[in-house]
Amino acid sequence: MRRRCYLAGLGVGVATLAGCAGAPTDPDNAADDRSAMDDVLQLGDSFSDPQWATGAMPTDAVGVVARFEHRGELHWLVDDREETPEEVTEFVDATDFDSAVILYVQSVGPNGCYALAVEDVTIDDDAISVTASAVDTSEEGMFCTEAITYPSAFVRVTGDELPGTTRVTLTNGWGTTAEVDADAPLIEPDSLAGGVQPDGEPPATPAALDCDTDGFERHPTYVDDDAIEYGTLTNDDGASTFALRARNPGGDAVDDLTFERGDEIEFRLVNVSSTYLTTGYEHKYNLQVQTEAGWEEIRGTTAEPNRVPYTDEGISQPPGEGFTWSFELTEDGLLAGHPHEDDLTICPELQPGRYRFAYWGVPDGHLAVQFDYTD
Repeated sequence: MRRRCYLAGLGVGVATLAGCAGAPTDPDNAADDRSAMDDVLQLGDSFSDPQWATGAMPTDAVGVVARFEHRGELHWLVDDREETPEEVTEFVDATDFDSAVILYVQSVGPNGCYALAVEDVTIDDDAISVTASAVDTSEEGMFCTEAITYPSAFVRVTGDELPGTTRVTLTNGWGTTAEVDADAPLIEPDSLAGGVQPDGEPPATPAALDCDTDGFERHPTYVDDDAIEYGTLTNDDGASTFALRARNPGGDAVDDLTFERGDEIEFRLVNVSSTYLTTGYEHKYNLQVQTEAGWEEIRGTTAEPNRVPYTDEGISQPPGEGFTWSFELTEDGLLAGHPHEDDLTICPELQPGRYRFAYWGVPDGHLAVQFDYTD
């Protein structure tokens, strides 16, 4: 068997790269046309199920492709790791990104003797087009690990004025072929655990919120209903950037978004793109309930002055990373861990209805999920 070693993971639960010194730079059926393909670096097999394969039979899953146009886009994948093989760093550093891009291509095969064969790369006015396959590299008498594996490779493509679109015709180890677009999210949002909105009508719609506590001032609402996206946020180019999900970690179904008093609820924000993205402070969210007056923030303060300040900072989120918030659905539980926990209160107390967690620390808009609360 060829030696395998760990390089890096494409985010939490996403594809794993295995970079191996001495691994072949091309399987036997290497590219026939190298006019566009400058070089291929085999990255070996991963035995961990990547996020793109979640929920699909291995025979039906085909693979994933990511395109890197700048050296800085690869920091999270190559530089920010404790162990990165020298040949991987050299391959990246030898790339002139003024005239080249690096593609990361991964597929799936039935055992440990599969590699990623890049058979053809062409460039036209519209796209970089690639044909690649997961192929059996075993020889007679060779032992192959009997496990589903995910072979991958870096492909350097060089050319003048490269088009912005990349399409890969990818065939997995069972012969299933499909076209994979590099503009697709690196992590498929639909594969994330949890849900976005409850089914059906809300259990109740309370009257406009009214608090009898003297000096109470409601927490400002920073989210704009006209700018809110539910579940997945896209940028101006239509590419998915962040996904937000709510889930019930203690329930029978994580996508059951109906909760009772004292239940635990978890919200998870994930960078689903193939590059670093920036968020703001993790506590830049609104907690709201849908009332007869519309969406209203449930928290407020009696502290002097009546304001809840937030720091203006940028937090770099690698692909597959983000924030996770976990709360107990009680008045105190929803405030626990907030930097202004001692100053905040929920008034009036929680009422049955439809609630919204809306994070306003992402670029290009605001991202929200909804859930139902039954007393």
